[in-house]
Amino acid sequence: MKIMKILILILCCAPLLLARENSIILASRQTVRPIGVILAIDHVAKRVRIKTDGGPEMTIAFEESTRFLRVAPGAKDLENAAPISAPELAVGDRILARGRSGDDPGSFVATSIIVMSRGDIARKHAAERAEWEKRGVGGMITAIDSAAKEITINPPTTAGAKPMVIAFASGAALRRYAPNSVKFSEAQPSRFEELKVGDQVKALGTANETRSRYMAEELVAGSFLVIAATVASIDFAQNTFVITNLATNRLMQAHVSSDSTMRRLSAEIAQMLAARNKAVNAPDQNPKDLQSLIEKLPPLNPADLKPGDAVILSFASDDNASHVTAITLLAGVEPLLKTAGKGGQLVNLGSWNLDLNMNVGVP
Repeated sequence: MKIMKILILILCCAPLLLARENSIILASRQTVRPIGVILAIDHVAKRVRIKTDGGPEMTIAFEESTRFLRVAPGAKDLENAAPISAPELAVGDRILARGRSGDDPGSFVATSIIVMSRGDIARKHAAERAEWEKRGVGGMITAIDSAAKEITINPPTTAGAKPMVIAFASGAALRRYAPNSVKFSEAQPSRFEELKVGDQVKALGTANETRSRYMAEELVAGSFLVIAATVASIDFAQNTFVITNLATNRLMQAHVSSDSTMRRLSAEIAQMLAARNKAVNAPDQNPKDLQSLIEKLPPLNPADLKPGDAVILSFASDDNASHVTAITLLAGVEPLLKTAGKGGQLVNLGSWNLDLNMNVGVP
């Protein structure tokens, strides 16, 4: 039963835990247990093709005697597992197979397959996202109290930024975004000591009545930079741009991936942001309204960019400064660059580099 609990925990955990757990499982060559998502099913040949969490694809064969069990996402054991049949498998389901390696490289014969359905996973993620929307806060760390194990952020509100002290509940989970990613599933386990002033954080927990203090149950942090640049050249085959950093006047290479969020600001939104940026004493617009406006814009195709276009992009601050991967990229920003904020700062978009990736930035 203890081994079974470990297996189910591996199946439902985010990929950030899978590498560690897989190293334990793979230590025994006789008990390889593939974990991944079903890409294709051939019921006649009795096999499924999966994309493993490690990356490679693998063929899993099953037999008449193979046992199929469906568990709910988050289950820690098989106590409430329900027996199912092979025809109930579906593309997109997540599985963990137990059995033996097949005769061909990259193949496996399963004696049992534990399944989490795609629909159940989607519903669980939707519920988690709703919980983060309801009880979550975000902002930039402005101060750290190492003795008290507390941090201070300035979460945006309709009345402007207001300091909030974040303490951590016993057993609170701290994670740090992986380089070039704001996917919650790719965040790595972290410690309080790794937090630093300037980090962007998102936390899930409970605020007091005045919202001056917050008790975090989970927190994910990351260091990101936001720069303004102009496109110098484009390699469409590699989805890579050579850009000129307007702050340093130096060339750098920016890559966009399938996870990058790209938008072109409409003229109306760009002018609105420029006006807000110019009016230093004007109150900030509701940040959620701002994020909603930008997020509703259609995705930007890299092919629509051309040399000379101005862009604002964010990337992990621990990247090689000459070669970065864009997390978020905004085009159509020329009006903003003409009205840089006080001190030459870009318009304050809050934690836009995370908020525009809300679909991946939280569970």
